[in-house]
Amino acid sequence: MIIRDFRREDLDDVLECSKASFVEELEIQGFDPDVWKEIVRRRFSFSGRILFGFFKLFDKEPIKFFVADVNGKVAGTAMVEKRGNIGYVRTVMVHPDFRRKGIATELMKTAINYVRKGKFAKVILHILSTNNPSKSLYHKLDFKKFEESVYMAADVDSLTSLERAEGIQVRDFQKSDIHAVYELIRSSRDPNWLKAYDFKENDLKTSLWNRIIRMSTLKKIVAVKDRKIVGYASFSYTTAKEAGRIRNVDVFPDLALKGIEEELIRVGIDFVKSSGTKTVLVTAPLAKEGFIKRLEALGFKKRLVLEGMVLE
Repeated sequence: MIIRDFRREDLDDVLECSKASFVEELEIQGFDPDVWKEIVRRRFSFSGRILFGFFKLFDKEPIKFFVADVNGKVAGTAMVEKRGNIGYVRTVMVHPDFRRKGIATELMKTAINYVRKGKFAKVILHILSTNNPSKSLYHKLDFKKFEESVYMAADVDSLTSLERAEGIQVRDFQKSDIHAVYELIRSSRDPNWLKAYDFKENDLKTSLWNRIIRMSTLKKIVAVKDRKIVGYASFSYTTAKEAGRIRNVDVFPDLALKGIEEELIRVGIDFVKSSGTKTVLVTAPLAKEGFIKRLEALGFKKRLVLEGMVLE
């Protein structure tokens, strides 16, 4: 077994591994292999190779995709994504046929070494709360839990209709909003989350790499009341085969019961419905019990609980 960089010809093996490894997640999220195929096509296109080579030359690779190769077969993967000063590890998986052979350990050690070599401040990942074998591995590697969140899922056509909130203007997020939204997020999110991500204003910007390679359609909005930004949210979708996402909903804590969250969610639902998808997902911190109850009142149901883990 060797750990090496992902190659274009690995795609079919990776897709097979994904479907075998993320059964629960894909049942909720949906899965469109054409999205991955297009991402890989762009990455290995002439312009993609030049851009990626430029990033690599200056040690600024935005993403690193490792595969565990066993006799020419992809047995597992781990991807490191640069998010500000954080190395975010995702797509950690080992095909069921190759488990309990130490492959996940080697993949994670390779990812951690890559992050440390790149002088990232921390490593962050998320794991299903029920995935005890992986949690045990991460604890052995000195990861610490810093948050719990839950996937809230709903059929877009079965959700309770929401009326417009009075006195609230919703518009697209602009560059000039960055400082105000940064302060809003700092006041509304768990201090453990802010500390783990070392959250900064620049984290609200969309990187050049994501603008070029990302296949999802992304929308960021703000809610304004009396000329002051009082809410922020971001949404995304890929294709009708995958669930649309309401990724973030932030409102000043003292305004949480003023209908601002519902107004942001209403806009998000309309946005993801435009993709033709039948499912919408919201990732909600378990600590925000009031927000979760308001989602349940709209027709969302709790599905999977995730644990965020950080390695300093």
